[in-house]
Amino acid sequence: MLKAVLSALTALATLASAGEPTAPAGAPTFDAEEALARSFAAYAALASYADSGTVEVQSSGFVDRYVFRTYFTRQPRNLFLSFRSVESVYDNGFKIKVDQEAVLWMENGHLQTWESKTQAHETYPEDGGQQVRALNNASYATQGVSVLVPSLIYTKAGMASVIQATEEATSAGTESVGGRPCLKVTGIERWRYPSGQVTGVRPITLWIDAETYLIRKIFEDTPKSMSRGAISRRTITFQPHANPSLEATRFRHTVPES
Repeated sequence: MLKAVLSALTALATLASAGEPTAPAGAPTFDAEEALARSFAAYAALASYADSGTVEVQSSGFVDRYVFRTYFTRQPRNLFLSFRSVESVYDNGFKIKVDQEAVLWMENGHLQTWESKTQAHETYPEDGGQQVRALNNASYATQGVSVLVPSLIYTKAGMASVIQATEEATSAGTESVGGRPCLKVTGIERWRYPSGQVTGVRPITLWIDAETYLIRKIFEDTPKSMSRGAISRRTITFQPHANPSLEATRFRHTVPES
């Protein structure tokens, strides 16, 4: 009798567990929207920041490569960004070396910019929103880097980068970037305007450091508006450092004599 009862209970337990949904192997273990929110909060809380990184822009037949570095302190209000073109590499192996640099530096709230290509040296006062416009205007020349981190650390400036343009965020498990475990978030990049216009729709993937919640990698796939067979992909990698000690000399740039 006891064996019969135990057998019946085992059968019922098996049926009950069979009716419960189970997570598939390798299922994401985090909430993508929460990961993005924690990343935004991590940048907003920074007292200082430093990074170095690379950008690769893949087009049909060739890849353009760039390097950059960023320094930031909240008090005093300092910022430094150097973005340099390195080379264009064609599918047949041919390389063209490029040496062009754009620099933006702010020391004690006073922003200046310089571009080696045009030799243009500009200064921007704190009032009137000119500094925000300068960062936005430099976005094209810097492959968006001039607003990527600043849009996260200057939360009241109203700047938007591909990170803020990411919608339909979905967790895609974890993955190592530069030896660091990261939360992998996939989504759709959409640029929405007050007029209702939507542009730049493309798949995007973000890798967020699982410990610091700083961004370590961004991949933007070919925009959906491009013709079939066209390629326009951008990969940005970061080596970020939260709250480093930075000397004042990090935020100075000497404009070369023309």
